[in-house]
Amino acid sequence: MAVLQILRAGTPGPSPERWGTAFLLQIEGDLIMVDCGHGATQRLVDAGRQPKEVGHLFLTHHHSDHVVDYPCLFLSRWNQCMGEEPPLRIFGPPPIEAMTDKLFGETGVFAEDIVARIHHPASEHSHTRRGGRLPRPGPLYEVQNVEPGMTVHGETWTATCAEVQHMQPYMTCLAWRFDSEGGSCAFTGDATAGDSLVDLIAGVDTLVANVVLRQERLSDVMGTCIFGTMDAAALARDAGAERLVLAHMTGGLFSERDRAAAEMAQVYGGSIVFPEELSTLTF
Repeated sequence: MAVLQILRAGTPGPSPERWGTAFLLQIEGDLIMVDCGHGATQRLVDAGRQPKEVGHLFLTHHHSDHVVDYPCLFLSRWNQCMGEEPPLRIFGPPPIEAMTDKLFGETGVFAEDIVARIHHPASEHSHTRRGGRLPRPGPLYEVQNVEPGMTVHGETWTATCAEVQHMQPYMTCLAWRFDSEGGSCAFTGDATAGDSLVDLIAGVDTLVANVVLRQERLSDVMGTCIFGTMDAAALARDAGAERLVLAHMTGGLFSERDRAAAEMAQVYGGSIVFPEELSTLTF
């Protein structure tokens, strides 16, 4: 059995209930985060987990509401680590490698913070009090630019991606699917339907689809880059998904969830979930 936890289920627009996008997967002993939007690290802690427990981070694309908390997760995890933990493995579309170097490399935005925490006596003291040894190692991580179709292998799971239409040609956007012995879960990211997405999610147990509005309120221009509710329902139906989880919701959509669910049920017969942040599902 695997566990899906909704850390963030909102849009770039801030609200107390939903803001940005981030999900957590527990598959056997691995804790995996998918996207890392506004306040994702705080939500992780709210869920009773710690940054150092996260071993893998998968990104769908580089809109800020999906990646803006990446530095917080990265640095908070390193600050908790004693130096014997496995590296954080980071996978995302280009330019995640260059972005990571600009943030945490020798001349990166956080270079002074990292150097000070390694060398200053007060920081050394804090590190040893937590059980670490000196000299303190720098952040341990492995980062990789991902090409569509690439598969990442964990000990008990695989993650496969496909390119989806969202903000091309300005950025590369991916959907991710995770398969394990217990079941499967896929994340559309911000996307519209296409053959690559349909092929990726065929037969998936749980489909997490990012939507913004009920279909009747979706403008033509928005419909070129992200799902409405009925788009997501048709996708789940065509994929044969057992359950459809809606994320990336505006407050307006969440308030209309009963009406939207009734509309979607006309084309999709599986379970439809409008989750609160920090809610948990198994698959």
